[in-house]
Amino acid sequence: MYQTPKYSDIKATIMQEYVNQTGILPQRDSDADVRASGTAAVAEGLYSHQEHILKQLFVQTADEPYLYIHSEELGLPRLGGSTATGQVWASGTTDGVILPIGSKLTDGFGHYWQTTSNATLSAQKEVSVPVQASNNGAAFNATGTLRWVSPVAGLQSVAQVDVISGGSDGESLERWRGRLWNKKKLGKSLSRAEDLRQAVLGVAGVANAYVYPLRRGAGSVDVAITAQGANGATLPSDSLLAQSEQVLKDTAAFWEDVRTFKPTIVPIDVMAKVTGVNVNTGEISAIINDYLNAMIPAESYKAAVLYSLIMAVPGMIDVQLTPNVNVNPTVSMEQVGWIRPANVTVTL
Repeated sequence: MYQTPKYSDIKATIMQEYVNQTGILPQRDSDADVRASGTAAVAEGLYSHQEHILKQLFVQTADEPYLYIHSEELGLPRLGGSTATGQVWASGTTDGVILPIGSKLTDGFGHYWQTTSNATLSAQKEVSVPVQASNNGAAFNATGTLRWVSPVAGLQSVAQVDVISGGSDGESLERWRGRLWNKKKLGKSLSRAEDLRQAVLGVAGVANAYVYPLRRGAGSVDVAITAQGANGATLPSDSLLAQSEQVLKDTAAFWEDVRTFKPTIVPIDVMAKVTGVNVNTGEISAIINDYLNAMIPAESYKAAVLYSLIMAVPGMIDVQLTPNVNVNPTVSMEQVGWIRPANVTVTL
């Protein structure tokens, strides 16, 4: 591997050549020394420029402006922001109340959503109403409850979020770089599992995709989708699922029966009884939640892994976990389980 010479080495080479040509050993402040310093500085700048050019030739090292050139070659533009969509549960105080399309909700912090279809409310049960964020951005992914803005008569003022996900800011530089690099490694799309996965990842709002070939029999390819949510990956909305499926159909070979689907949430309660010196139960709770939130569809809960994470906290002596055995989500033709935290309890 060629090693770029340092400034001091370049100057030493110039001075040595001067001695070879003249037989004179110049002093530190001589005219020859000054000229050698200037020439070495220019040469060092040229070497730096060449290194800069070399970096831009490769997707892995190119600076942001040059990645746009690579993206044109690979046909993989950078994703812009996307709009969060989903459903909320609405209730009426009397039967037959019409909730008109365009009705607005807010979280009280400057974020708004509006309904995308009319709904007839009931006093006996909640009704699922489709909603869409007023603007693009990850900040519009929501959980919990929202309040209606100027609710119609007979509408309860609070709505429970079923799922509002898929909102995203512009694609981060490194995520885009990763997609470009994968595209370059794969080359021409041949309807391989990774080709299909990369196609779905090109949909704004998708957090990740998991490909299951032959899940419904010969010729079938199913892809589980997770969406960008308020607290990491979450279930996708119906509209994001449909959009991803259309991209999948455009990418797959004509003989393939492709379909996208939502993972099935498997809620898990975790209880930890800890013994230690100056142990903060909030810190332990955060470790458990981080571990569970980082799990992907079909991944098993491993008690030993969580135990080791907790025991690494300074001052810990022992911990008793429930469940203290591995929990394996169901993975079948009917569903792909996705373990998610439900209730996390930490006691001393």
